Amino acid sequence: MTALPPNAQRPRLVPKLLIAGAVVIFCLMVYKLFSPPSAPPEAQTRKYFVPSFALMERGGRTITNDDLYGHIWVADFIYTTCPGPCPLVSAGMAKLQAAVAGDPMVQLVTFTVDPETDTAPVLRDYADKLGASKDRWWFLTGTKDQMHAVITNGFMLPVVDNSGKPPEPGQYKLTHSTQVALVDKTGVIRGYFDGLTADGRSGVLKAVAQLEKE
Repeated sequence: MTALPPNAQRPRLVPKLLIAGAVVIFCLMVYKLFSPPSAPPEAQTRKYFVPSFALMERGGRTITNDDLYGHIWVADFIYTTCPGPCPLVSAGMAKLQAAVAGDPMVQLVTFTVDPETDTAPVLRDYADKLGASKDRWWFLTGTKDQMHAVITNGFMLPVVDNSGKPPEPGQYKLTHSTQVALVDKTGVIRGYFDGLTADGRSGVLKAVAQLEKE
């Protein structure tokens, strides 16, 4: 029996490929017809509100969420005895203060991650060295539980107390985020930015300008 040349098998494959293709197209049409429509982008983005708080400002007065409502604000998280990145984060906030000096809509807020050390007087001295405006840049402290509730549960940023742990290279008293958070006029967290770099500050300013248009 003489074997058929390879090309003789191709005509038989054409109908099978056409049928398979038709089945795939039919299945896609059925899926599109009966599947629910996808949610719009704004519905897919969950909004996180900063939880209610009442914390002491360096000047001794109590600051709450109500004092920030209607303002766009930038929050950072530091402790005054930090030998590592905190001074750089604070220096970056000082540059942001200068950049938004003519914009009364923007408020800066620093939360201490070490409230047992960073009392109001300690924060006042720290703020004075940075040239922080008493009206435009607030420094907040409270009890350890209060600060944990706002920073960890509210801003969803880590704070780890390394006290009593074996020392490790590069490990400080507290481990925490160096990001800054941007909050809109209604108290919704709208983004996080690198608190150590010029690019991070540029991102904050661009985002602030966008929020002011909303």
